[in-house]
Amino acid sequence: MTTTLHTSHRTLTTATGIALFDRWTALWNGDLSDPEAFLAPGFRVRFGNDPANAATDEVRGPAGMAAYVRTFRADKPGLRFAVDGTPLVDTGPGRVACCWYVTFADGAQKSGIDLLEVVDGRIATVWSVTGLRRFAD
Repeated sequence: MTTTLHTSHRTLTTATGIALFDRWTALWNGDLSDPEAFLAPGFRVRFGNDPANAATDEVRGPAGMAAYVRTFRADKPGLRFAVDGTPLVDTGPGRVACCWYVTFADGAQKSGIDLLEVVDGRIATVWSVTGLRRFAD
């Protein structure tokens, strides 16, 4: 099932939503190539982090996100992000959600959940929450 987004002539399909989440994950894994291809010009990420890290509230646009990820990875080398399950795509409002986990260089892991809002075929907003450990089985 596809539906036309209210702000676009494009449609969001399940395959497109999953591909966008895969591209989002690749960005976090250090693929900084062409973020304008999948992040909207007015892109915004909204981390559910603590107030001491609220500077992330200022990350804007594809270039700003790429710069943030570049610095984040330089501070924490050896990270590997992976999706945990198949992203869920809601074609009505144009949203994609998925659990994910990150493995640190020392083998420690944490989990999180990201919700992507897709407008005109690109990610416009992400709400991201990271836990203190990997989700229990």
